[in-house]
Amino acid sequence: MRGEQDTRIQQGIDLIYQLHLDEASSYFETIIAADPDNPLGYFFHAMVGWWRVLVDLEDTSHDEEFYRRLQVCIDVCDRRLAADPEDFDAIMFKGGAIGFRGRLRGDRGQFVRSARDGLRCLPLLEKSRQLEPTNKDILFGQGIYNYFADVIPQRHPIVRPVMLFMHKGDRHLGLNQLEQVAREGRYAQAEARYFLAQIHRVFEQDHLSALPYLVELHTQYPNNALFHRYRARTLVTIGRWTEGVELYDQVIERSRRGEPGYHTRGLIEAFYYVGKDAFRRRRIDRVVTAMAAADRLSRDLGTTLEVQAARGYGPLANLYWGMALDLLDRRAEALERYDRVLQLPAQGKSHKLAQRYRRTPYQRGSVSSPGS
Repeated sequence: MRGEQDTRIQQGIDLIYQLHLDEASSYFETIIAADPDNPLGYFFHAMVGWWRVLVDLEDTSHDEEFYRRLQVCIDVCDRRLAADPEDFDAIMFKGGAIGFRGRLRGDRGQFVRSARDGLRCLPLLEKSRQLEPTNKDILFGQGIYNYFADVIPQRHPIVRPVMLFMHKGDRHLGLNQLEQVAREGRYAQAEARYFLAQIHRVFEQDHLSALPYLVELHTQYPNNALFHRYRARTLVTIGRWTEGVELYDQVIERSRRGEPGYHTRGLIEAFYYVGKDAFRRRRIDRVVTAMAAADRLSRDLGTTLEVQAARGYGPLANLYWGMALDLLDRRAEALERYDRVLQLPAQGKSHKLAQRYRRTPYQRGSVSSPGS
């Protein structure tokens, strides 16, 4: 029976990672209807909401629905725990739901609330580990806790008072636990790979270590826009431009077709890196085309200048665009681009370089690179 259940759940999980989110939501609603007292269906129904958030983390419109689904799962678990305090599934999925709530709160800058969720879920994770010591999925929550409980207080001292009431984290142990889940997990294998990729990219600044996880995820789920973009971004970050730009060209094409998960902000990113690669290769006309597209799309978002430039693509795209126009001896247009850079929030040396090239036209070899 457990094997049959595992197969059914994995089919639903695959729908999530393929970004067939409406289908996945309906799939887990069917599982919930068939077994309304089982928290498993509710938890993965919430994970559909998690991936709606992740597809475009800057879009907060799905947050409340995700929190609501997590609370439904927690309520189901609490009812089962009232009847049986040793109920393994209720303990594990309650801990998982609280942990994911804390993870998003951390992403939203709510570090104290995130730490408090860590405080609430840790005893549940420890209890579930005692009940089933060989279950690798339990290590997922423990690994996330151990890593971030060590790393976050160093970055955000505001959470340190809360951490006084919690077990001390262990960065190395957390990474090791997540790696075990990535290799041997039942339900959490792909999510562990995703977290490891993000940890290595964002927190460890070790893009080489992130890449194998992203290759595995993108190979297994080639239609997942997030895995697609992160693989491309990581490749260009480590200097493998040909491979990365090939993937970004695919992002542009899929975005134009309106495929799930390929949104405007991801398209801006793709045009920016395609344009930057063209600048490296001195394909100046393509620089102008790509950076103009990135700037036009950022304007079309209809948001504040600060939000448009949040990832830095707006000011840097205009800077490269202006430099390319200078190389084409289109000085008046180049000055318009540098003025646009100065209207946007600074990204790296963007303002300094824009001011320099307003005074003196850009020439080849003037600077190695304006930014990331």
